[in-house]
Amino acid sequence: MEQSNQCLFVGIQDTGKSSYLGAFWAIESDGQSGHALTFNGLPPNSEYLESLGSLWLQQEPVNRSPMNSHEMEICLKHRDTGSVINLAIPDFKGERFKLILQNDRPSEIDKWLKKSNKIIFFLPPLRERVFNEEYGENENQEAKMPDKDFSVDEIEPWIQIVELLKFIYEEKGDIKIAFCVSKWDELMPKGLKVEKWIEQEHLFFYTYIKYHYSNSNVKFYGVSAQGLNYENRGDLTEAKVSELTEKGKRAYISSGTDKDYDITKPLAWLLED
Repeated sequence: MEQSNQCLFVGIQDTGKSSYLGAFWAIESDGQSGHALTFNGLPPNSEYLESLGSLWLQQEPVNRSPMNSHEMEICLKHRDTGSVINLAIPDFKGERFKLILQNDRPSEIDKWLKKSNKIIFFLPPLRERVFNEEYGENENQEAKMPDKDFSVDEIEPWIQIVELLKFIYEEKGDIKIAFCVSKWDELMPKGLKVEKWIEQEHLFFYTYIKYHYSNSNVKFYGVSAQGLNYENRGDLTEAKVSELTEKGKRAYISSGTDKDYDITKPLAWLLED
């Protein structure tokens, strides 16, 4: 029997997952966007998604989850093919994935990872400290050894991400995976393709992907869920952003310097054969 399309929503803390979900709900929940995917029935408990969507519409940043986060599963349908994908969201804040890095295995992660055959993996737009500085690989440095009170929070975010990807690969192998770099509006002016930016800024992570995953199973996206930087709006006044919101030209997906206002595209790609 062919496995159903089950996608696990992955990302450590502060990688833009909640912002994306807020935009997704605000744009797609009424089924009128005309984008590639639409809800195949709304989730029974949408209070959390509605709160995220409300913040997005009010142009308020989602710095912290507006209420206690919880697991959720959303069913989406491709408008053209009728293919269905179930999106499993274990934890909006990323705390469950943090537990994995502490050698814990939350039961719901095990449950959903076991049945998932696709991954959407969110990444931060950050540069980490030089890899050699983190691990003391320079011959003039001594390696930093964790003390007994060591916390996973002391590890650079991109090293946490490599460890999380390694965990997923060891469990699932060469699975189809969409990598989404959040806040791409901050990086787009550099004129780089998303994949090239990851290669240049996070070579260790990029090399792991290239060594372990087939090219056909990996795609890189830039995501600007908010459509702007609230702390540096430029000419994007509240009125201008409201106008873009009404026209459906605020949140977007990108491969580099382009803009595609269908934010369902990464998930739609995961549905392709």
